[in-house]
Amino acid sequence: MTAVTDATTDLDAKVALYRRQLELRLFEQRAYDLFLENLVKGTSHLSLGQEAIAAGFAAAMRPTDWTFATYRGHAHTLARGVPMTPVLAELLGRANGLMAGKGGSMHLTSVEHGVMGSYAIIGAHLPIACGAAWSAQYRGTDQVAVCFFGDGTTNIGAFHEAL
Repeated sequence: MTAVTDATTDLDAKVALYRRQLELRLFEQRAYDLFLENLVKGTSHLSLGQEAIAAGFAAAMRPTDWTFATYRGHAHTLARGVPMTPVLAELLGRANGLMAGKGGSMHLTSVEHGVMGSYAIIGAHLPIACGAAWSAQYRGTDQVAVCFFGDGTTNIGAFHEAL
């Protein structure tokens, strides 16, 4: 009987992850359409094709953990539980956006959801994430700082310093 319960729970978790991935994909597709309509303020870097990464990492995160994203941070932000409305409003430059419409697509932050920012400057968030992790270690908490970056980041000094 336990195996059936475990299998059901496992299936439920898989379905929830799939649904999250689908939500992220649909959001990104809509963001792309709005960008093509010239409604997104500034430029926009999407996470299309990377939804599983965002959904998977967020499922393992606790509310007290921190996320540091790149300029492709829509999916990471949404996966951490930030509602779609303020994220979309931020992309559109509206006052009810996460950063009151001032940050745009590449600067999403929601401290209450553990999203410590998405950063447009390649690698700028690496030392900040290290500082957050060191803070948790110093305070004796078990908080985790997850930092995303692309392969181009490995060519800058902050990457090597953060190691």
